[in-house]
Amino acid sequence: MSTLNHTIFIGQGAYAVNGDNLEISESRRENLFIYRYLAGAQFNSSGKLQNNVLCGFVALTEGDDGDMKLAPNAVLINKGVITLKMKDLYDKSVNDKSVKADALRAYAMAAGENSVLINEGVINICMDYDKDSETTMYCCAMWAEANSMLINRGEIHFYGNGSYQSLVRGVGGVANNMHVVNEGVITVDVERAFQTRILHSAGFGGSLINKGKIKIDVSGRIMTMGSVTGTTMINEGEIDVISRATLINGKIPYLFNFPPMATGMYEHFRPGKMLPAPVVNKGTIKVHLVGSEKSGSEAIAFGFYYQMENKDENNETPVRYVSNEGTVEVTQEGPQKYITAELGVNMQLGFDNPVKMKVLNWNTNKKTNVLACRSAEFDLSESNLNDEAVCQTEFGKQNGMTINLIH
Repeated sequence: MSTLNHTIFIGQGAYAVNGDNLEISESRRENLFIYRYLAGAQFNSSGKLQNNVLCGFVALTEGDDGDMKLAPNAVLINKGVITLKMKDLYDKSVNDKSVKADALRAYAMAAGENSVLINEGVINICMDYDKDSETTMYCCAMWAEANSMLINRGEIHFYGNGSYQSLVRGVGGVANNMHVVNEGVITVDVERAFQTRILHSAGFGGSLINKGKIKIDVSGRIMTMGSVTGTTMINEGEIDVISRATLINGKIPYLFNFPPMATGMYEHFRPGKMLPAPVVNKGTIKVHLVGSEKSGSEAIAFGFYYQMENKDENNETPVRYVSNEGTVEVTQEGPQKYITAELGVNMQLGFDNPVKMKVLNWNTNKKTNVLACRSAEFDLSESNLNDEAVCQTEFGKQNGMTINLIH
C-alpha cells in the first residue's frame, strides 16, 4: 500500500477504487474543493455561501454557473486508508487574509446524485484544530446527494478536541432518497461538538440501516441515526452513546439554541405529502447522559426521539409507527435528575402540537417512564404497555398540553 498526500478526484459517471493510504493534511489547491451554494439572507446577503473543503476521495464536475460541484453517477470504493487532518485548513483560514470561507468542511469520500460510495477500508477524521474556534466546521466521512447509496463495511473514526462550532457527519447527506447502510464500525471520540449525526438524511424518503457497531463519546446534540419524515430507519446492530451533556450558549452555527440532547434514533417532522415510515430497533441502544454544572437543567436523553414542529399540508398529523423489538437502556449521572426515557416526543416545543404515535412491539423491563412527552397521542393498543408507562413532563402539564392514550 502506497502512501499519498494528495486527494484523488474523479469525474462524472466515473468508477474508481482506492487501495492506497491517503494522508491529507495540507490545505493546498490539489486537496481542496471550493463549494459555493445558494443560502438564505439570514446567512449571507450575497446569496451564496462558500465552504472550503479538504478532500480525500471525491467526484467533482463543473456546474453550469462555473462553480465546481459534486459529480453525479459516480462509484467510489475505498479499500485503503483515508485520513483527513483539519488543523492546516483551519489555521490558514484564520491566519491567511487571502483565504475566504464562510465555513470549512472535510469530505473523506463524496459524490453527487445517483452515486454509490462503499468503504471497505478505514476512514479517519482528525478534528485537531483550536477547540475554542468560532469557525463552523463540517466533518464528513461519507457524503452524497439525492438517490445515492452509501455503505460502510469498514471502519470510520472521528477523534480530536473538536469545537462547539463543529458538526460531526458520519454517512449520509442533505438530499432525498438516500440509502445508507452501516455494516462496519463507526466511532466518535471528540471532546467538543455542536451536533453529531452518524447515519443521517435531511431529505424525504430513503432508508438508514445499522447492522454494525456505532460508539459515541462527545458533547453537544447527538442524533445517532437521524432523518426527517418518510425515511425508514432500522437498527439491527449496536448503538452505544455517552453524552457529555454541555449547554452550548451563544456559540452555535445556526439560528437556535437547544439544551443538550442525546438519542439513538431521531426523526424530525416536516410538513408535506410524504407519509411517515417505520422506525424500528431490533438491536441494542444504550444512551448514557453524563451531567455536570455545564449541563443546565434541561438536558435530555432517549433511545428514540421524535421532534415535530408543524402539521402536514392538510393541517393534519399523520400517525407514526415505532417498534422496539431489541433492547433500549437509558441511564444518567450528575448533580440533578434529568429527563430521560426509552422514547421521547416533543420535549423542546413551547406550544401544544401532539405527535400521533402508534407504539407496536415494545420490549422493556420497565413499568414507568418508558414513553415521555410534552404533548403526544400514544396508541398503545398493539403494545404491552399501559398508562403507567407514559410520562408527561411538568412543563406539558403546567401549560395544558395534550396527552391522549388509546388502548
